[in-house]
Amino acid sequence: MTTDDTEPARDGSGPPSRARIVARVRRAAPDDYGYVLALLTASYVLFVFSTQPWVQVLVVVLQCGALALAVRTSQPGPRLALTIRVVIVLGLIASGLSLALLDDEAARGVTDAVLAVVLLVTLVIVLDRVLSRTSVTLHSIAAALSGYLLLGMLFSNVFGVATWLQGGEFFADGELADGPALHYFSFTTLTTLGYGDLTAATNAGRGLATFEALVAQVYLVTIVARLVAAFPARQASREAASSDERAAEPVDRTVDRTGDRTVDEA
Repeated sequence: MTTDDTEPARDGSGPPSRARIVARVRRAAPDDYGYVLALLTASYVLFVFSTQPWVQVLVVVLQCGALALAVRTSQPGPRLALTIRVVIVLGLIASGLSLALLDDEAARGVTDAVLAVVLLVTLVIVLDRVLSRTSVTLHSIAAALSGYLLLGMLFSNVFGVATWLQGGEFFADGELADGPALHYFSFTTLTTLGYGDLTAATNAGRGLATFEALVAQVYLVTIVARLVAAFPARQASREAASSDERAAEPVDRTVDRTGDRTVDEA
């Protein structure tokens, strides 16, 4: 027996190792952004319909769960994954301590700040995954929708922090700036509906609202263009796979007895 028969090939032509196979399977695993979208939708509904302290804690848990799931399905590097875990743990601890030790207004401000950081990190991870995909799937569409929800919820929490820092005054005409009102204002700004029933009273609030509208327009243009550009790539890959299958079909070669020619029979 020769050396070539016993030693694996070093030029990469030999069979792949078990570690390489596992790595390939993990990279090819489908994105679970449908679950991320479901968690974000549930937290949105809870935040809109109730301002109770326990609901705020549940919203924090759901949004941290969405971040953890986004990290899991995006499979970042070890350092980034560790950093995000630290953010989640510190966010949950800070929210719990603020609700237990501070008054309601300060607790809501701290919770909004924690949620803003969590949602921003989640948004970055989701956008990186959407923009790096080369084909359009249900998972990529769910990721794009998740990003749009994240934008509205992120600015809602930013508006909450601004309200806390400004002493509870955010809207003109003395309108109450509670969680549902800020959510409503954020998403009407995000979609550029502009009903006009709620308007920011300060320059800081107006600047944040304008910035949200600009970011929303850039988001839609960028993501829609990316999905449209990736759609032909998916069609081309399907056609290439189909042609490869047809080319791989066996062909019978028979000899024509009347001459020296060969005849291909599919």
